[in-house]
Amino acid sequence: MDRPFLKRARWVTDKFILVMLGLFPLYVGFQGYSDITASKFRFFAAAAGAWTLCVTALLLCGLARGERYHPHVRPAHLCVGLFLAASAVSACLSEYGAVTLLGSDRNDGFLTSVLYGLIFFGVSMLARPRRRYAWALGFSAAVCCAIAVLQLFGLDPFRFYPEGTNYYDKYAALTSAFLGTLGNVGMLAAYLCIPAGFLPVYALLSPHKRDRWLLLPGLLALSMLGLIDVDAGVVAAIGTALVAIPIVLQNDRAARTAGIISGGVTCAGLAGLWFWPGKSGLLYEAGQVLHGRLADEFGSHRGQIWKEGWRLFRERPWLGGGPGTASLRYDILWHNDVTGRTVAVTNAHNAYLGYLMNTGLLGLLPYLGAIACTLITWVRRRKRGPFYPALGTAFLCYLIQDFFGLSLPLTGPLLWLVWGLLESREGEQGRYKLV
Repeated sequence: MDRPFLKRARWVTDKFILVMLGLFPLYVGFQGYSDITASKFRFFAAAAGAWTLCVTALLLCGLARGERYHPHVRPAHLCVGLFLAASAVSACLSEYGAVTLLGSDRNDGFLTSVLYGLIFFGVSMLARPRRRYAWALGFSAAVCCAIAVLQLFGLDPFRFYPEGTNYYDKYAALTSAFLGTLGNVGMLAAYLCIPAGFLPVYALLSPHKRDRWLLLPGLLALSMLGLIDVDAGVVAAIGTALVAIPIVLQNDRAARTAGIISGGVTCAGLAGLWFWPGKSGLLYEAGQVLHGRLADEFGSHRGQIWKEGWRLFRERPWLGGGPGTASLRYDILWHNDVTGRTVAVTNAHNAYLGYLMNTGLLGLLPYLGAIACTLITWVRRRKRGPFYPALGTAFLCYLIQDFFGLSLPLTGPLLWLVWGLLESREGEQGRYKLV
């Protein structure tokens, strides 16, 4: 059956994915780092909103013209639907009222979650993995990393920093360390987890020789993860390598061997952390956590933030305080002796703890359920061309980083886009249909 309106909806979705993968990571706005969070949110909201309206109009016109669609709901769709429902109830019952729609100060409120959900459902049902998506991601990763390299040399060719400052004014003239086109180095690391996980796997598995060139931006993204001072990115890269390599290897014997090696390395690493003799640094802190000791100063004071977040969760365990309300509930202030500024904690610095605080157990559990369903799908599709193994690797890398990350709209839309592509479904003879 010829369904022209469905074809147009797919065409629009294809262009939306290209914009989000190729342009969104590079958009900084017109005021540089001073307004990057709001600028990227406006770009994301405008692109996702326009795409949603266009696709909805096309599908409604198709229904009016007699086109019939048969959505196939997968387990991950059900879980994401429950997550959004819990978020809606949490927002409605929150004492903070309309603040929950956009969030108190990070644009991470309920409407942002709705846009994430629309991306997940729309992309999974209307899109299919295409080579050009890999190249769009490779383009944005290469440009972002090239700009970051220039900034590491003290240059600021695009005037992202305030007048008279550069990267090395971090934590002194600047409130944080800003690099690349994502702003804060933590957000840059979150973004880099996607091309660093996706591009090398895709380039090595693709049957097209020209796709080998995508190894360059992939390795550049991996190198940048090592260069910037963000432990979360390094931990994510190492953890992803240990888990993903045995899964994405196409030869069963090689996969089993890699699995044994990976398991051995993991056990040896945990043993090394357990008996680590040092008294400071990341390895010492990780070892102390294994022993059940989480000091306030661990992880750039994440220990203190997580303990307070856990306490706030216990105050409202089922539905939390409402989407985007973490900054209104945290009461942690730090004084920076260098800048003379007082810094307030506004985020759980752990995406999963953030959902637990904001939407409670009823929000976090379906979210984790959706992740589990998609990871199972990834393992089952690990031999289905180059795209699914690569998407799953990027997805896993971002999820590990999210354990230490901020979960903001600066990078969140890319996670949900990758997630939607992972849940897209093939039709017969390799074609795709609305499922």
